[in-house]
Order: sequence, then structure tokens, then C-alpha cells
Amino acid sequence: METDTPARAEAAPRTGRVAYECQIFSTRFRYDAEVSVRAPATAGVGDQITVAADFSDLPGVAPLPIGKWRTSGALTVAGAQSGGLPIAVPERTGPIAARAPIPIGRATGRLTLTAPGEVTLAPAAIKIVADAGAEATIDCTPVGKPAPLATVKVTESGPLEPSVSADPSTIARGAALRVTGTGWRPGDARLALCDANGAHCEPGDLTGATAAADGAGRLTGSARVARTAAAGARTLLAAQGTLSGRTPITVLADKPPPKGCGDAPRSRCVEQRLKLTVNGGPLTMSQEPGEVEMAPVTLDGTPSSSTGELRKVQVVDARGGTVGWSLTGTLTDFTSPGGTKIPAGGLTWKPRCSARSGSSPATPGSVGALGGSTAATLCGGAGGGPVVGGTYDVGAALDLKIPPATGAGRYTAVLTLTLS
Repeated sequence: METDTPARAEAAPRTGRVAYECQIFSTRFRYDAEVSVRAPATAGVGDQITVAADFSDLPGVAPLPIGKWRTSGALTVAGAQSGGLPIAVPERTGPIAARAPIPIGRATGRLTLTAPGEVTLAPAAIKIVADAGAEATIDCTPVGKPAPLATVKVTESGPLEPSVSADPSTIARGAALRVTGTGWRPGDARLALCDANGAHCEPGDLTGATAAADGAGRLTGSARVARTAAAGARTLLAAQGTLSGRTPITVLADKPPPKGCGDAPRSRCVEQRLKLTVNGGPLTMSQEPGEVEMAPVTLDGTPSSSTGELRKVQVVDARGGTVGWSLTGTLTDFTSPGGTKIPAGGLTWKPRCSARSGSSPATPGSVGALGGSTAATLCGGAGGGPVVGGTYDVGAALDLKIPPATGAGRYTAVLTLTLS
């Protein structure tokens, strides 16, 4: 298992002079660098440590101004383990005037320790890629074998086993908690609030979370539990790279607001009782004034039809009870002064029924003819459950089928609507 730099004291940096032979294009030059290397004094097998190497400025040999540059290189690893450790400096920007010194700065790398004993780190080759409108590479190779500038004592202790605790461990939503721990690497740590198993973490369940460990591995931090965080058994997670520690906590549900004065002294809390009487009203209906004018037709020897619209009807159920209501209609035949008729069964309606805001539901009747012996339903409000009532707007589209053998003239019929 790899971990980041262990929570152990860093050795004081050692500085040395390293002679480099450098080349840019066909130009060769000498770079007498002052180099210091920083690394932990001790670590354990399996730890991954951060190593930093600071380089003095490179002599100014670039013939053109430099806008940006990046540096990479390596350190030689020897002793209990051997090889090369890649190091790099993040890209830097200028401008750097032509033939002016080029700052290199601090290069860093990460080394995983694989064996106990002493591991030494010495400067090796470096490369600077400079952008002066076009990229130019400066390669620098040490003259001879540079001496080690850092030594790490690697023990069999292995990876760190960090711990974390929260105070309080039982906390209300919106409250702050304090985080402590041991066995961490120096630097910042991430805090998160997860489920009881420590698996699923909600990023928004902690606010203002901060945590960091000092050089001795002591972790301190704080956070506030969000008011929207889920209540119940939870897990607080602290993490640094692949290092992590967990501790159980309990998030309390919000307490309901107190009702009444309870045990509060009467000098600071009084109660007043409010009473209300609600009286039921009638079940009524009203309609828009006027008559229904059906569209005129002209006979042509074939069946024809006339359409119209029922005058708007409003039903008000103010009874305040659980009994439903029904609005039905019956229709007489259409008759003319000449004595001819158009059967009532030729009229079909398409009911519409809507409940206003806050009213209980209502249902329109079915599309159908009105000429039967039984009244047809225009609209109804169901009962039998909780209290029903409200205001309802009712209407219907009308369609009258007219036989081809129909006497000319003005016809009248009467539609009777009954609310019950």
C-alpha cells in the first residue's frame, strides 16, 4: 500500500555545488549550480515520500527573450534501493530578457520506499525547455558523480495507520464539530460525512470543513454539519491521498418546535385559546342568462346538423359535509309553430366540468344523446369520503342531427337541469 509523505520530521536541507555541462543548439556552457535537496529524515517501507530539489539560476545564454519555460530532471537514488527519481518544476512565465539568467526554482518528485536501510539522493541531469517564439532545449549533464544531498532512513514500520475522532460524536444539524487525529502526514486533509458504513459520502453534508496535520502527524480540523444532512448513524471520513481514517458519529434529527408553554413560567409565557364555528351553507346552482342559439341550417335533401353551446352553469356546494351531488338534464322534442318536430334523441352533448381552486374533485358526464326516458348526467361531485365542496364551472357542447325530411321553421326545445 502506498501512502504520501509520512508524518515524520523532515531533515534539514543539505546544499552542495554541482558542476553541469550544458548545451543549447551548438553552444556549450558551464553551469555551476547550487543545489539543495529536502526529504524526510525517516520513513517506513511502503511510504511514498515527497522530495524537493532547489536549483540556483541558470546562466543567461538564450539569444532571444524567453516567454515561458519548464524544467525536468532526475535525482539518483542509491543505497537500500537504487534507480532514478523523476523531478519537475511547474511551467514558469517571464519574460526573461535575452541572455539574462533563467530562474529554475524548486523541482519535486515522489518516491515509494521499497526496502529498509539508508536511501541517498543526489542531483542528476536536468533539462530546460524554453519558449522564445519557438522551443529551444537546454540539456545539462553533471560533470562527474555528484555527492548525495539527502539521506532517508527507511524502517520496517511500513505504511502509516492514521486515526481520527470527532467531538462531539453526537451532533445536531447545523452544529459545529472538532476533528483530531494522529499518525497523519504533514499537510491538508479532506473531511467528508458518509453513510453508516463509511461508503457513500455526501459532499454537501459538511460546510466550512478544514483539516491539516503538523510535522508530528497530529491532525486538527473543524466543520459544521449542514442543516440538510441526513439524520441517524453516520461516519466522519478524513483523507489524505490514499491515507484515510473513519470514526462513527450520530446526526440528530431536528426537534419539533415546542407547542404551548409547557413548563415555562407564566410570567414569561401565556396561552390564549381560539374558537371558531363554521356553518354549512346550501347546495345551489346558477346559470348564465339568455337562450341557447343553435346554428341555423339549410335543408339540401341530406341529413344535416346544428351545433351550439350550453349556457354556462355554476354549482356551489357549501354544505360542508361528505355527501356528493349530481347535475342531470332532460330534453323535450324540438317543435315548430307548424306542428313539425325534431326528436330530442337527435341532440348529443359533450359535458365539461371543472373544479375551482381548493374545491374537491368533480367529474363530467358521458358524451351521449338526451332523448331517453332517463336523465343524462352533466356533472357530479363524489361523496362518501372526507369533507367535499367548492365551486364548479359546468358547460357542454351541443350537436343536433336534423333529418332531411324536416319542416322549415323556427324550432324550440326545453332543457331542464336538476341539481340533487
